[in-house]
Amino acid sequence: MLRGILDKDKRFVENKTLLQKLRENQISFYLCVEMRYQLEENYDYDFKLFGISCHTKDYRLCWSLNKSLEIKLEKSESEIELLSRKSASVSNHNIYDYYCEELQSQFYLLVNRTPQGFLVPEQQQADFLLMLKESYETNHEEMLEKIKQIPFVLTAFEINVESLKSKKNLIF
Repeated sequence: MLRGILDKDKRFVENKTLLQKLRENQISFYLCVEMRYQLEENYDYDFKLFGISCHTKDYRLCWSLNKSLEIKLEKSESEIELLSRKSASVSNHNIYDYYCEELQSQFYLLVNRTPQGFLVPEQQQADFLLMLKESYETNHEEMLEKIKQIPFVLTAFEINVESLKSKKNLIF
């Protein structure tokens, strides 16, 4: 950051002599340059998010969702890796995904709860998150009812993405 002024002869004068030059009226103009940049990130959260609470392994829930929703979720090679600021530990969250050409929709099953932490800490009651990026509207109530019919699912519910503090964790 540059702090100071330019005197009559256009020489740079530091802050120490600034007051003296001002008193003597020797300053024709001044220059104070202070540049600060702030990067604003605007994400588009154009997806539906559902919380699923159950005490089973992710692959078993995935198999049951495939069967009840007639989709084909498969484990992705990538995973979401989060660094916790509080404990300085890294948590890895598995991703299962499927693209339905008929509905032109993308399904993601995300593991919310791991021993190292949560993907979305505000939703600690949800063990898993089902993300739906869709082109055409589907019946969400019917889909939730099918998920709730799975024997080991305790509950399933819709989550308002805009109200989440950690919604940036869902951008991958």
